[in-house]
Amino acid sequence: MTEELGWSRTLIAGAVSVGAIASIFVSPMVGWAVDRYGVRLILSVSMVILGVAITSLAWATIPAFFYLGFATGRVVFHVPVQIGSGAVVSRWFIRRRGRAVGLIYLAGAAGNILGIQIASLVISHWSISAAWIALGIVVVAVSVLPAALLIVERPEDLGLEPDGFPPNAATSLEKETTGSPTEPNQGEIDWTLREAMGTKALWVLTGVVGALFLIQAGVSVHIGAFFQDQGLSLTLVATAITINGIVNAIGSLVWGATIERIPVRWAMGLLMVITAGSTIALLEVHSATTAFIVSAVIGIVSSGGNVIPPVAYASYFGRRSIGNIRGVGETGVQIGQTMGPVLSGLAFDINGSYQVAFLTFAVLALIGAGLIVFSKPPKAL
Repeated sequence: MTEELGWSRTLIAGAVSVGAIASIFVSPMVGWAVDRYGVRLILSVSMVILGVAITSLAWATIPAFFYLGFATGRVVFHVPVQIGSGAVVSRWFIRRRGRAVGLIYLAGAAGNILGIQIASLVISHWSISAAWIALGIVVVAVSVLPAALLIVERPEDLGLEPDGFPPNAATSLEKETTGSPTEPNQGEIDWTLREAMGTKALWVLTGVVGALFLIQAGVSVHIGAFFQDQGLSLTLVATAITINGIVNAIGSLVWGATIERIPVRWAMGLLMVITAGSTIALLEVHSATTAFIVSAVIGIVSSGGNVIPPVAYASYFGRRSIGNIRGVGETGVQIGQTMGPVLSGLAFDINGSYQVAFLTFAVLALIGAGLIVFSKPPKAL
């Protein structure tokens, strides 16, 4: 896009930040709507909007139109999709929540792999505009009807209980489970939004997850251009990102199983340490081989960032108000995604490289690791 439209990388990355800024305000409202009107309605409408927004980018030849379409797509992807899918899975599962969330993001990683390949092939044979149209059609074709027809909000709606346990088993399970058998909650787990907002745990989790997504957005938005700067062809860049997607898919299942066995704060701390290592490793990319290896490590980070936060929020605060609580917690994600891409773009435009940005991200990740590891889960009021 920089070559075809003559736009700077900071300008393009700014569209991600505009979407994230809008998401800060939309996120609490969507969280409330998920609890009030249900996931099925929210996701069905959101998928139509996402498909239209992506398709509209085919005609976005001036920054204002590009920002409008791309930012709308980012809002949908990072607010109703994340909150809605996380809420419905958290309501259906307690003990098996980690694996269930992992399967959700396995599907997401598979979609990412397919989307990258579609975009790469269409751009190579036709144009960027044709790629946007193709991606928009795929979104509408595969997501709207399943969301509208197949989603059931909670197992109780079908006379079932979470995890397939006998009737009346859910309450006792919720009291004893916080994401791992080694870190039980003290008393009732179903918190209201007001109660959750009065805990230190919510704000530490929000801040650390926000830092994680600042780093992820700061890297992912620029990684294609970064790899091309290192001498990789468009085909090799697509291959590297595909490797990222494959590892992301596998990692979703691994993280899902892991977080059921260790405290969520330990899992989050480990993820932040790996994040620091991955950003430093980017500075050593000078060939296709190293690009593929680093892409794989970033895939591990991406899968952990997908799986751990929704499990953490549900494990700490329960099922009843999970939409509202996630809606508030996701504001940290949106703030991070607002800042990350622009910081990376500015670092490149000022210095001609991403070195300062990547080193800063590594330090931030290590600070986040320390904060979350030493933060205790909330105690029942």
